[in-house]
Amino acid sequence: MKRSLLIAISLVLILAFNVFGASDTAGHDITLQVLEVVLIDMNSTALITLSTSAPTNGGEDPTGQSDNSKLLQYTSLVASGTSRNITISMVGSAPAGTSLSAEAVSVPANCGTAAGAAIVGGTAANLITGIPSCATGTGANGAAITYTLNVDTVTSLNVGDSSTVTVTFTLADAS
Repeated sequence: MKRSLLIAISLVLILAFNVFGASDTAGHDITLQVLEVVLIDMNSTALITLSTSAPTNGGEDPTGQSDNSKLLQYTSLVASGTSRNITISMVGSAPAGTSLSAEAVSVPANCGTAAGAAIVGGTAANLITGIPSCATGTGANGAAITYTLNVDTVTSLNVGDSSTVTVTFTLADAS
C-alpha cells in the first residue's frame, strides 16, 4: 500500500511538473540604428527693421540699431568625431555706408561654439562651429542671434536709402 501510494504521488508530481513546469520561448533579432539628422529652424521668420540712430552729441557718428528677437533651433546627429557648423549669408546688399553683422550671443550647452560677430554678405561666414549631436529645443530655446546695422562710412549715408535683404542660415558638415 505504501508502495502504491508512493507510486501514485510520484506520478502526480511528474504530471504536475510536466503541466505546470513546462515552458517555451521564441525570439528574433532587432537592428537598432541612429540615422543622420540635420534640421534647422527659427522661432520666427517675421521681418526685422533696423535703422540708423542719431548720436547723443553733435559731431559724433550715428549708430545702427540691434535686434535680438531671433532664435536658431537645430537638431544635429553626427558620427563620432565629426561636427557641423552653421553659416550665415545674405542675398541683397545693405544701404551705402552700412553693413549688417550677426552674432550668436548664446548657444545652448553642448550645441556648438559661437564664432563671434560676422559681417553678413554674399559669402557664407561661420556663426556657430563644432556642433556635435545635439538638439537646442524649441519655443523659447535655441541659439540667440543678435543683428546689428553697422554705420561704416558716414559720408556714404543717404537719407531715405533702404534695402530688404534675405538672410540664410545653413547647417552643414564642418569642412
